[in-house]
Amino acid sequence: MRRSISRGRGWADALKDAPKRLEIRYHVSIKGEKFGESAEPFLKKNVPAEVLAVIRQRIEQLNRLYQDVKEGDRYALDYAPGKGTTLSLNGNSLGTIEGADFAAAYFSIWLGAKPISDTMRDELIGEARKK
Repeated sequence: MRRSISRGRGWADALKDAPKRLEIRYHVSIKGEKFGESAEPFLKKNVPAEVLAVIRQRIEQLNRLYQDVKEGDRYALDYAPGKGTTLSLNGNSLGTIEGADFAAAYFSIWLGAKPISDTMRDELIGEARKK
């Protein structure tokens, strides 16, 4: 991700319609259905209700793609403008969800104003180095 980020609002730039990749390696086993359940509160914190209503079917489509993971597995989310957000497990594509609106909403879980972790978000977008 290119970094032309103003201090304190880097998350807004990180959610723009530009290529992104987030890969997470798991250290514990997690059931596939837990991914959607865990995402929902952060989507509600970061995305206006009217936007969530518009993308709800695509969120559910992504949730159906999630599979159980075990220690050492890696999920990746890749966003390509004009193509969509691709979910991969251990390098194998599971499906692609269309829309820049979907990508901005879903990546807000990690990169939004109220992410899973402010520290992790700041590390991901390069804000931590500026402090």
